Amino acid sequence: MDLAALTTRVVPLAELSQWSPWPSRLLGLSEWQTPHRDTEKVDNEYDKDKYARCLAFLKEHEGAVTPKDVRAFELHIDPLKSTCVSNKGVLYEMPQNKIMLTNANLLQETMDPLMKEANIVVELGCGYGYPLWILRQNFPKKKFIGGELSKNAVEIARILYADDPMITVEHCNLYDHSYGPLEQCPRDAKVIVFTRHAIEQLPSAAVFLKTLTQYFDRLVAVVHLEVIPEYDEHSLLDLMRQRYMIMNDYNHDLLKLLRERNDIETMKISYDEVGQNPLNPTSVIVWKPRRTS
Repeated sequence: MDLAALTTRVVPLAELSQWSPWPSRLLGLSEWQTPHRDTEKVDNEYDKDKYARCLAFLKEHEGAVTPKDVRAFELHIDPLKSTCVSNKGVLYEMPQNKIMLTNANLLQETMDPLMKEANIVVELGCGYGYPLWILRQNFPKKKFIGGELSKNAVEIARILYADDPMITVEHCNLYDHSYGPLEQCPRDAKVIVFTRHAIEQLPSAAVFLKTLTQYFDRLVAVVHLEVIPEYDEHSLLDLMRQRYMIMNDYNHDLLKLLRERNDIETMKISYDEVGQNPLNPTSVIVWKPRRTS
């Protein structure tokens, strides 16, 4: 994905500290306490904070806002301001009102080649299902199901999609040994599963992959819009990203575990497609179960 047309200039790495507090934290010049990323941490950070605020915003404007409005509120989008983003290891200045467009474009570009094979799309760790809603606009005949830990996010989705039976979000814990959204899918269904910055919340992806394996009979593809922890040891930006991942206790073993499996086929790996946070960029992994004759 090429972001250049949506940006205003290249940002030198030396200027990153003007856009983010993280360079100072990474260098130990400002205080930061590394969290233990478990369900309690995720619940406090998302359900009780981010999604609680989004639900209050939605109820205050109920009937007058769209999923896009809620997303802009969540991201604190200010169309008069710019932000620093990354693409393929290069930093750019971008107007904030382009952020949602770049994320939507990446989602579309990644999913479009796969959608003709599927009749159901499942997002695990979906929040209130904004990416599902984006896809719903272009694929009105598909069924979209989300799974999310946060009760507040599930309630936001219930309100937003109350009049649309083709998109639903239900409670789902990625640490569980079965996933409700996939239990809804018949064995003869053709399902695409995707995640977006959800696996990063798991210190290890092992439980997730073990649970997902029981649904291989209905999966046509799995898409991860996540951070890929592969770094160029000679790149200062990549070394900062590695340290950022450690200091936030983000997942680091998804790609490693996928590569160890002989029952999956990797179709695509693409690094640093969109870095809404340049230190935590969205990369792409696409894989499918390997069919045995």
